[in-house]
Amino acid sequence: MVDLDDQVEATRRVFASDTRWTVVRGSDLEEGPRQGLPVWSRHVGDPILKSNRTRRVDFALFMVEALTNDELIHQAPAIVGRQTPSALAHAAAGPHANRATEVGAR
Repeated sequence: MVDLDDQVEATRRVFASDTRWTVVRGSDLEEGPRQGLPVWSRHVGDPILKSNRTRRVDFALFMVEALTNDELIHQAPAIVGRQTPSALAHAAAGPHANRATEVGAR
């Protein structure tokens, strides 16, 4: 069993830090071929995140992107695979359907 109190305390300390940080809130991880850089939202309840799946390789790709993308500094993005049903539904609804973002779309 995971001790959530430890995770909450660790995150609180990161948020209070003066350093450059990004806390990536991942979804359930799955094996499989790369689908591309995940999409993200600032809000955990965002409909784009409903599928709650990200390929392991794509999660790693996002973590590398977070190291070099200043847009993600002092953010806590929640991510989902770009080919999941909820991400595809968001893409079909158009760019202004909600505040979900594609990293690297600078």
